[in-house]
Amino acid sequence: MVHTASAPRGVVIRPDLLIIIALTGFLGFSVGQNWPQAAPSTTEAAIPSEDWHGNVRRSTWPD
Repeated sequence: MVHTASAPRGVVIRPDLLIIIALTGFLGFSVGQNWPQAAPSTTEAAIPSEDWHGNVRRSTWPD
């Protein structure tokens, strides 16, 4: 039995696989952009007010 050193294989780039991945990403993005928005529920609680940092205010006192 002959012992040979293992040689790493080179990277094989398959253009057909890259095209499939790119088209899938493009189609997913375009479908996501045109997906209809869900109707807002009327039973949701009121959205709490936020300051300009995005932090929810815990006080109802005016600034």
